[in-house]
Amino acid sequence: MSKRLFEAGLAVYGCAVIAFLILPIIVIIPMSFNAAPVFEVIPSQPSFSQYQRLFNSPEWLTVLWRSVEIAASAMVTSTIIGVLAALGTLRLGSRARSLFEAMLISPQIVPSVVIAASAYYVFALLGLIGSIAGIVIMHALIALPFVLILVQSRLQSINPDFAQASASLGAAPLQTFWLITMPQLRLALIGAAVLAFHVSFDEVVLSLFLSGARTKTLPVKLWDSIMFEVSPLLPAISALVILIPLLVIAPAIWLQRRSKANT
Repeated sequence: MSKRLFEAGLAVYGCAVIAFLILPIIVIIPMSFNAAPVFEVIPSQPSFSQYQRLFNSPEWLTVLWRSVEIAASAMVTSTIIGVLAALGTLRLGSRARSLFEAMLISPQIVPSVVIAASAYYVFALLGLIGSIAGIVIMHALIALPFVLILVQSRLQSINPDFAQASASLGAAPLQTFWLITMPQLRLALIGAAVLAFHVSFDEVVLSLFLSGARTKTLPVKLWDSIMFEVSPLLPAISALVILIPLLVIAPAIWLQRRSKANT
């Protein structure tokens, strides 16, 4: 009896924590469908006017497309480097592999503000502050650990006999990778790429340090608006920041479920 009560209490506590974390995010959605000039959880004037104003604003559309461009570039960069790193670590000894993995995963261990301050100092010397290239490099760096972990875990579950058989039949290493390894790695690559896009699109701290007046991303612009200009558009913009990564993630989940159903 006491065990059941403990488990029920633990379940209630877990649900309460999840609700506490998710509820503020969910509340943003109905707030964005309100024409009133004040923030209301239950809209008193239901309307799409906030979204109409948002998509008619060249200023907000510019930072939106810039964020998508940066996130897509960081996604491609981190995915390519992550796949190469995952393939390379599998061929290293245990000590060298542990050291190499720790170095690649460190961007997720070191606080973002420390990475941002260090990057600001180095990029200031290189003249990359306020440049798209500088932001893409750092976004790719913090997305790299996610790509590495996902791809590496999938590679470890692939039977190496297929690649060895391909090599014994005369296939070049690139042919073996493309025709044997890549099809088995496809879903992990899609998931890693989508996660990298999400990490880059939502990144605020690094972008605050590295962006300039002409290279602000959507989260940075949103941050500035919250700090200096409380606008009725903020719920609509916040909802957009939430929904865009979800729309990118949804096809990856669908593909994964479809693949499992077919197998």
